[in-house]
Amino acid sequence: MSRKKQSNTKADIPRSLRFDFSQTLFGNVVLQLCMWGIISVYNKLGSSESAGLYTVGLLIAQPVFQFADFNLRQIFVTDIENRWEFRDYFAHRILWSMIALVVSVFLAVFVFHQNNRLLIAITLVIGFAVAGQSLSELFHALFQKQERFDLIAKSLIIRGLLTLTGTAAMFYATKNVLLSLIALAVLRFLTAAVYDFPTARRLFSQNPTFSKNPTAKFCVIPLELTPRFSCSAIFAMTRLGLPLAINMGLLSLTPQIPRFWLERQGNAAGSLTALGQFASIAMLMSVGLMIVNSLGVAMSQRFAKSYAAADRSGFLRLTTILIGSSFGIGCVSLLVIPFIGASLLTLAYNEEYVALTSLFWLIAFGATFGFVGNALGYPVTAAQRFRIQPFICFVQVLLTIIGCAILVPQFGMFGAAWAVAIANIVHAMMFFLIWLSLWRKI
Repeated sequence: MSRKKQSNTKADIPRSLRFDFSQTLFGNVVLQLCMWGIISVYNKLGSSESAGLYTVGLLIAQPVFQFADFNLRQIFVTDIENRWEFRDYFAHRILWSMIALVVSVFLAVFVFHQNNRLLIAITLVIGFAVAGQSLSELFHALFQKQERFDLIAKSLIIRGLLTLTGTAAMFYATKNVLLSLIALAVLRFLTAAVYDFPTARRLFSQNPTFSKNPTAKFCVIPLELTPRFSCSAIFAMTRLGLPLAINMGLLSLTPQIPRFWLERQGNAAGSLTALGQFASIAMLMSVGLMIVNSLGVAMSQRFAKSYAAADRSGFLRLTTILIGSSFGIGCVSLLVIPFIGASLLTLAYNEEYVALTSLFWLIAFGATFGFVGNALGYPVTAAQRFRIQPFICFVQVLLTIIGCAILVPQFGMFGAAWAVAIANIVHAMMFFLIWLSLWRKI
């Protein structure tokens, strides 16, 4: 009888993992397709220069907001002891989102786009859009801790479809990138307000036992959804998450570095065209990264529990699944691009991209090692090894900057792709060494 029970338990684990992964993957696939749809709309209804304007807005806002994110989702989900209530996390997210918005505008006005009002306005609007997405991500952490991946999938689908429809409709009607991005920002906040917040409230109401003692440590999640601005809690979370904040900021900065270098090359129109083309091709590879992240998110709690229980074989098995899947995705893309790359670029954007098929393959080569390095970050984070990660990402950023400074002036977009590939290889190797040291200590 005990053997049968043990067998059923073992069978349930992979089946549950497949279910969580499929839910997360489906939602992220729809969202990623919608994000790709937006940049495709700019290319098809406008030009690669329109796509370049959209990308310029991300150059500043994306890294700044990724830093201000402090990776609270991972901290909240892997916090087995429940040190803080959700409303503390909520307050932290609101405060740092406001700071990130101010910093983004400051950098746009005084550092990067001093005399270009359009680019400053685009940066501001993109900042609001990323802030709306950041709020949704925090609610997703709440859903994930309850293992309600279906709620996360629905939120991602709603956000993706709403933003694609609204952004495309506004750009089609006005041919104005700025107005279409305003629609994007409004719809992201609308998703958080109309779906994520009510869903969280309904989730709490279905668990009335939490209301008896919402601050008790045995509570999986707190009841309150009202942000509580506790200085001690915000300071403690900031201190804990600072290494992850630096890490996430640097990770987000890395893909922006070659785009920044491309924007600064040549005349304004030509640089925006090259920037738009490079970003559009790189967007296609983000589908693979999305799959890796979906699997990593679904496995985060299992990594944390396996490490806490000193389950050496389980920790290795989970890592093998994640790394094998990540590397396999990259290898498949490298094999198929020589055969269907040109057709895919034409279908996704327009015929001017056909000449860039070799660039597509080179970007995919670098992305393959990016997938592996990103995947290795999940077990390292689940083991609460935060302090080493900023150093690894700093090395990656430094190598990308050096590579772009040497290669982009001479080889343009191809030089940018090579710089990213070299940095990603080193990044993956360093994360593997950290993971190996963790595994040996279990």
